[in-house]
Amino acid sequence: MPKTIVIPDNRTGFSMKIKDVQLTRPDLHIIAADLGINNKDVLVENGVLTVYNTSEASQEVIDDNALVSFVAMTLEISPESISELTAVKAKPKVLEMDDMLDDDEDEDD
Repeated sequence: MPKTIVIPDNRTGFSMKIKDVQLTRPDLHIIAADLGINNKDVLVENGVLTVYNTSEASQEVIDDNALVSFVAMTLEISPESISELTAVKAKPKVLEMDDMLDDDEDEDD
């Protein structure tokens, strides 16, 4: 019987659709550095940028309702290229482990 381990993730943030721009890893690193957050807190998938709010600097930008302007300025694009700003919560990671421990015990015999 497989065992499941759930790793909670309480990060919250915002996702936004970025059109007409192909975001690269260096773009994501610049956004993270400018917001004072970890690189893992800025993600892009299918043209949707997600920024998790994990620092005081990022909270200040969000409190000022300036996240779209901030991202646009950092990427040197027009704020009109950013749409569908949506609050998000990170999903917990679910790991499924087989009965590997049971197999290891059999090998020692």
